[in-house]
Amino acid sequence: QTGGASSGSRREIGHGALAEKSIAPTLPPASEFPYALRMTSEVTGSNGSSSMASVCGVTLSLLDAGVPVQAPAAGVSVGLVKD
Repeated sequence: QTGGASSGSRREIGHGALAEKSIAPTLPPASEFPYALRMTSEVTGSNGSSSMASVCGVTLSLLDAGVPVQAPAAGVSVGLVKD
């Protein structure tokens, strides 16, 4: 998808909120880990859910950085499900 530089479309903001909602419960409380965290994800191509890929990438980054997460999170995208 192409477009001008802007603050983000409703779709991008919504996917960011979805990823944040998935990661937030796994983060340690501020009393235990009093550091600022900034997590960004830049998806250059996608045949699936970019927000769920961001959840996986952010989780791996947090683990690699030594952040004491409560449990790892994984994003799974389920498209059309038929019986």
